[in-house]
Amino acid sequence: MMKLYKNITAFCVLSICFTSCLKDDSNLLDPAKTENVIEFANTANLTSPTTSKYPLLSVNIVMEPNTVYNAAVSYSGANNAPEDITVEVGVADASVLAFYKSQVAAASSYTMIPSNLFSLPVTKVVIPKGSRKVDLPINFPSPDQLYGKNYVLPLVIKSASSGIISGNFNTMLYLLSGVNRFDGVYTLKYRFGANDRNYDLATTTWYYSDVQLVTTSATTTVLRNLNAGSPYPHVATAAGLPTTIANLVPQFIFDLATNKITTISNTIAVTGTQTKTAVSNPAVTDNRFDPATKNVYASFILKETGRADMIINDTLIYKTPR
Repeated sequence: MMKLYKNITAFCVLSICFTSCLKDDSNLLDPAKTENVIEFANTANLTSPTTSKYPLLSVNIVMEPNTVYNAAVSYSGANNAPEDITVEVGVADASVLAFYKSQVAAASSYTMIPSNLFSLPVTKVVIPKGSRKVDLPINFPSPDQLYGKNYVLPLVIKSASSGIISGNFNTMLYLLSGVNRFDGVYTLKYRFGANDRNYDLATTTWYYSDVQLVTTSATTTVLRNLNAGSPYPHVATAAGLPTTIANLVPQFIFDLATNKITTISNTIAVTGTQTKTAVSNPAVTDNRFDPATKNVYASFILKETGRADMIINDTLIYKTPR
């Protein structure tokens, strides 16, 4: 009986202590009582490993003269800024990128962006009282020079007029890729003409799929079907079920002055006795990119050895940057 009494007493003491600890640490459990931190915000795809000391964002920069990309400085946490907070930023030392490359094997080809390919119009920005974020503009006078280069711009938060600077996102690496104005994620509406391939026909109905237009030059994109594996062939529908057109990956070449599609072709070289090509539909004269909606309209003909020509009508409805 005495042993049971001692156990009950000990349990009660522990319970009281535990309750006291919870009361003492209540600030840790209440987000409203935590402190915000000042850091770079995620404004693109965060592609660095979770174990990386420095975060890296993969950023697509449209290859138009004097393009501006807005990075962002954030007052991150549960609260708004209690006052105007002036934050000073700058270009981080090259050793930051060198360290990142030493830790991430996939970064071996990354190099510091030359200083003549970018500029920071301001190095001090103000997070206004009552808000949590401010843009940090970065100018790219010749973004076509970014294509295929794996240039990296490392930025660092140097100081803040008040508040706590983050220990994790006070430095940010921006991996810069030049893309053309047509690059992006789209919803594809497609419809086929008469064919001997057993693909579904619908004179009044469009079929839908998620696709990307991927930059291959300043004027050229490749259409990738996100619902298929590499090489991401064009989607189709047969007996009501989604399928693909094997070895057909369309490529569009645009006129930058008019936004019209000048050439449509197939990027897959089919060897042997069978050939599969794509050509613009001569009956359609307005294959184009619409800059107002960012939609793309393409009508073309699939030509294949031993089969009848088939018309493919694609309307790509713009969703988001890639």
